[in-house]
Amino acid sequence: MKNFTIYSRNNTPYLNYTKDKKRHRISLTNKLKGYSSAEMILIIRELNACQNIESVLKKLSTLKTRLNRNEKKGDATYPQESQEARANKRAKKLKGNETIEHVFSNYLNQKIGLKKTTLLSVKTNFTSILNTMKMKESAKISKITQERVVFFHNKALEKFKKSSLIVLNHLLKSFLDFATEHGYLEKSPYFKVNLNNAKESKEIKPFNLQEIKEILNECPSTILRAFLTTAFFTGLRTGEQLALKWKDIDFINKKINVEYSLNILGELSTPKNKSSKREIDLLEPVERALIELKKSQKGVFIFIDKPQKTREFQKAFTKLLDALNLEKRKIYTTRHTFASLMLSQGEEAMWVSKMLGHKDLNTTYSIYSHYIPQQNRERAAFLRGAML
Repeated sequence: MKNFTIYSRNNTPYLNYTKDKKRHRISLTNKLKGYSSAEMILIIRELNACQNIESVLKKLSTLKTRLNRNEKKGDATYPQESQEARANKRAKKLKGNETIEHVFSNYLNQKIGLKKTTLLSVKTNFTSILNTMKMKESAKISKITQERVVFFHNKALEKFKKSSLIVLNHLLKSFLDFATEHGYLEKSPYFKVNLNNAKESKEIKPFNLQEIKEILNECPSTILRAFLTTAFFTGLRTGEQLALKWKDIDFINKKINVEYSLNILGELSTPKNKSSKREIDLLEPVERALIELKKSQKGVFIFIDKPQKTREFQKAFTKLLDALNLEKRKIYTTRHTFASLMLSQGEEAMWVSKMLGHKDLNTTYSIYSHYIPQQNRERAAFLRGAML
């Protein structure tokens, strides 16, 4: 626990601490004399980051020594350089010495309103960037040079698929732009690379109807069969399905209300986006499976006892695929299977899009348009013979 506080009163910064059972309060005005307002803010931020008063006093002593040394040089040493210019130089040097971890923390503080899971994803991706650069968070921000960015791009092209590269490159550019804008870097070392030759993501391989039947028939338990039936014939995201409660199922009007999602932290949260909060159709196979499950499941939630992290269904799914000698795939493939199956059988793209909770029809088309069968019929037949 920290044994000091730094606060401001009447625009004067004070350091308050207890040492040897005696309370001390000192003004920092004289200690920071000669520093610009921007520098003072940075220095106080550094002091607040200290873990104990000893570290604070040591840092203050260092700052004062540096100031006294600069004052002794005076205008005789720097005849053409004003005090403000020297202060700005000190500020730049001070910021450039900040660690990557510190700057990234400030970068995240700007991301107001993001979900915890989104922030976690940003942190995970940033860790991937640093690992690829072979840099540590404790390194100085000034160590991220253009040479280091070149190294990152070369290694990333070898290591990641195109979809991941787009995400990582965007994050790196955004972070370095932030560092430049806030004075941690003089100029962003980032530059754009051509991703035309980047490795493409593996093609999505949905299950066909025969494989779905084999999987469901092989299920060793009622709950697994109900879970996979729901997954295959609703297109729900796995988190959305795990968050379902019995009250969300309207057996009379044959609807399912999607309001929540179980995130990777094992917490209930709102679904992915606004359109993800939706009402979808309860198709007949799903209805039968849930009615059967309801006989034995008396809890609030349908597929889990309480909100928590779980990989039980993925493990059981993988085991099923092994037993049936089917190619290993993630349980999320059930969502792609629903979309491809429905579109290939002639169901309306708009209905499929709403079932999936896509933002708009363009999203559905961009992913699944190749599953829509081409109709070999005459187009605009109504115009034949028209008096135009």
